Amino acid sequence: MWRRLVQWIRSGSGLFHWPFIGENLAVGWFPREAVSDPRREGNSVLVHAIVPEGGELWARVGTNCAATARGVQNIPMFYTAVLRKTGAAYYAASFLDGVPGFATFPNMRLLAIDACHADELLYAGIHQSVLGEIGFRVDTRVYGVQITPIAEWSGWYGSAHAADPLTGDGPLTVAETGGRWHRLEGEFKKTERGVAGLEACNLAILKPRQPSGLIHMLVACGATPVEGVSVIWRAVDERNFWCFEVGSSYGQLAIVEDGKWSRLPATQGRWLPPNTVSSLQVFDDGERIRVHVNGTMVYGTTLQDVRLRTGTGVGIRLAGRGAAAVRHFEAHPREVRIPGLIPFEAPSLSPGSSVIVADTFDGPEGDLEGHCTSQGGAVWSRGIGRGVIALTGRRSARVRASAQTPCPGRTAYMIEWPDGGFADIQVTITPAGYRSGTREKGRAGLIFWQDAGNYLILSAFVEDWPAMSIAAFFQIAGFEELFDAVWTNVGSRLHWGEPHDFRVVFDGMTFIAYINSEPVLYRTLTDVYPHASSLRIHRVGIVANWEWGNDTGSVFENFVGRSRY
Repeated sequence: MWRRLVQWIRSGSGLFHWPFIGENLAVGWFPREAVSDPRREGNSVLVHAIVPEGGELWARVGTNCAATARGVQNIPMFYTAVLRKTGAAYYAASFLDGVPGFATFPNMRLLAIDACHADELLYAGIHQSVLGEIGFRVDTRVYGVQITPIAEWSGWYGSAHAADPLTGDGPLTVAETGGRWHRLEGEFKKTERGVAGLEACNLAILKPRQPSGLIHMLVACGATPVEGVSVIWRAVDERNFWCFEVGSSYGQLAIVEDGKWSRLPATQGRWLPPNTVSSLQVFDDGERIRVHVNGTMVYGTTLQDVRLRTGTGVGIRLAGRGAAAVRHFEAHPREVRIPGLIPFEAPSLSPGSSVIVADTFDGPEGDLEGHCTSQGGAVWSRGIGRGVIALTGRRSARVRASAQTPCPGRTAYMIEWPDGGFADIQVTITPAGYRSGTREKGRAGLIFWQDAGNYLILSAFVEDWPAMSIAAFFQIAGFEELFDAVWTNVGSRLHWGEPHDFRVVFDGMTFIAYINSEPVLYRTLTDVYPHASSLRIHRVGIVANWEWGNDTGSVFENFVGRSRY
């Protein structure tokens, strides 16, 4: 305990200076055995902390870390950096179904491409942060590592279903892969620098069989300013497509529908510097679009738009006989499988299938104690605390509390549970309050109980703080350590006064928490306590927890318990 107290004082009191580390994991290839800062060397995928939203995946592109997927939750993920002749391609997948923006392993989604780095000697590496926030424990877990040659992707374009180096001499004809170029406007000529336009407007597309998830190309610029270099995707025909146009000092996203152009505001910046070769890439999973130039995200955010999402055409558009040439054009499917991977024993926990207990909380106003569930005949009783959760008379139960008189500490109401080795519990929760600035706090959640000295709680943290979160608290062998809690920042998934479906699946060792069917938190007890034994689940229920404050009146509706069979 003395050692832990010293750690809290050193890391959480502000009296001592510690280096700020905003990343907790980097996976990839590095030019030395041990680099001091993986953000500045090599080809890697990094997990960067975003306080309100959880994690953001970065990918090393040139000298920058390109921000890709945002809002990554605390769940098992698969990251890989596939080396290419120059640079690397970065893929990611979730081990769990239902994760927005990601494929489910073994399918993978390409996040970004680096076409710059050409180190001759590289080392595979994994870097992990060793500091937790204000004294909390490190909770990153690595389940497995493998290094595999991929003979099927030995070409410069890797997993692309359409690609063309665009160098040489002559007109655009047939791509290296992906079929014939369809010239829709103007003329093109290949050069050693890449393909260039010959008329005022030049447009050509390839038509792979399925929509593309990432399109990448290199833009070679001369000494004079350039304009009108565009990448095309979601193309149906010459009158329907998406387009990102970039020049020396501007970038602009647009959609063309039935020949009518709709443009977003142009962004100003030094996008295509003179006498350089720049990287231009577009990520598109059918719902989300991100554009990067030299690893910098244009507009600084992800655009959500499904218009023309089934369009398969990809291509280039060049304005005038310009000083810019395009080469190494490649388009990749939205999901791929990496050949030759040895199947991982993926962390998993299947949800329950049969409802064995349910409660609509129908009944007259009064303490939930003694109330019988709508289905299953289970009886509620208070097992922890001095607070009260009461029926409202409106088919719900509410924590009897307010901003002026919060719930007096952790309070849990439970029912008997018949399967000691599995429980899948779901409830709709509306956090107390309706907006910030009212001192309302939401701490509602679920509890899985073996006995008074052994139980698991997962609950929300909703209040005036930079982040909303879901956290897991562990009472093991009669001892609970607050700084062993594991949590995930969930961004806009939680808000005062807005109902959400909260579901937890637990088999006594492993748990997965869901918000509105999206998995947000995964752990095993042995991740936190290496020698822990599985809990037996004798009771389950609802809880108004304590986490740096108490609940002020959250509401529970539609309680459901499922068995595994």
